[in-house]
Amino acid sequence: MATDHPLRLSLNDEIHGRPAMNITSPARISHFAFTKAAPGAALAAIADLSRRLGATSPAPDAVYHAFTAKGFSLKWEQHGEFYTLAVATEGDATQAFNAPAAAKLPAGFLAGLPGERLVALNIAVRKGKSARLSPEKLFGHDDLAGARVTGGAATVWMDFRIGADGFSRALVMDHALGPARLGRLIRRLVEIETYRMMALLAFPVARGLQPTLSRLEQELTGTIGKAQSPDETAEAELLARLQSAAREIEETANATNFRFAAARAYAALANKRISELREERIEGLQRIETFLERRFAPAMKTCEAAERRLSALAERSERASNLLRTRVDIALEAQNQTLLRSLEQSARRQLRLQQTVEGLSVVAISYYLLAILGRILEGAEALHWGPHAILAEAVLAPFVVLAVWLAIRRVRRSLKD
Repeated sequence: MATDHPLRLSLNDEIHGRPAMNITSPARISHFAFTKAAPGAALAAIADLSRRLGATSPAPDAVYHAFTAKGFSLKWEQHGEFYTLAVATEGDATQAFNAPAAAKLPAGFLAGLPGERLVALNIAVRKGKSARLSPEKLFGHDDLAGARVTGGAATVWMDFRIGADGFSRALVMDHALGPARLGRLIRRLVEIETYRMMALLAFPVARGLQPTLSRLEQELTGTIGKAQSPDETAEAELLARLQSAAREIEETANATNFRFAAARAYAALANKRISELREERIEGLQRIETFLERRFAPAMKTCEAAERRLSALAERSERASNLLRTRVDIALEAQNQTLLRSLEQSARRQLRLQQTVEGLSVVAISYYLLAILGRILEGAEALHWGPHAILAEAVLAPFVVLAVWLAIRRVRRSLKD
């Protein structure tokens, strides 16, 4: 039999790693999401709670743990940058918003959880039809979103508001859902709320970026404008300004890239969960998708616009730097051409001077050679060993000059080779 991949079992189990809770209506559910918790701190708190309640403890490296104890069920999940906690209890849901499921937890447990609370949602699940139900009275206002979902098997209302108790609220009317389907519906609702809030963490970042982006755009526009008039500012100074702007843009991008990328991912997950509800409109009530489209989508568009604006600034800065470098290179090339022409002229002058010096050298060397020969001929004439010295010098002079010229020419050619 072939050898299994070492990750085969863990990869296959990943798809089953975070099952939904089975919920039987009527029920009350409290859902929480916490961010900025130290690694392992949440798991340690859940392990301590499990021991206190006599439940099974989680594995040391667990990212999911669930147990049932003392009339409630608890589910904990660790995600990339947040963790969630859900508490569910069956029974009367009429007081779900006044006596939430979270009240079943030991006193002080929620206050001692690590991290910062970002989501707190109370869900009331009722059984039956909604004809006699007045959600406006239950929520205390009529600014609600809701619809029939899962093929009309349930009706959902949500207000997406944080009340005085620190919780937002949702109401589910179970018409024909079993525990597993109801659990999956509850999971979709809490994920919509959690992913929506996690995505919105990028919104303050996008708004806070606006003054910085406006300033960088003005600086970049002004620097590019000055680059069109090279007499006003030196190229080196302009290039230094562009490099400074590019460095700040890059630092800003590095500081915000993760948040914006995470916002896109969370928003996509929230929208996917909304589509999975399969909403059917209720007369006089806006659907959850419509509600979020009008209020959540613009915030995400603001984040996308800030990210695109920052990316466009980086591209403009790079193009401007490249153009300025090209202009500097062209100017340096022109200077080099001028320098080469000057060197060529200097070389020509040196060549003419060298040729002049060579001519004088022929004359000088010939003069000295003839002087030496004259002395020798004069001595020979005095001893009556040779012809008349002056006459002999006159005859030899052209040959000496020619010989010297040929010798210098040969030396010059040998140096060229």
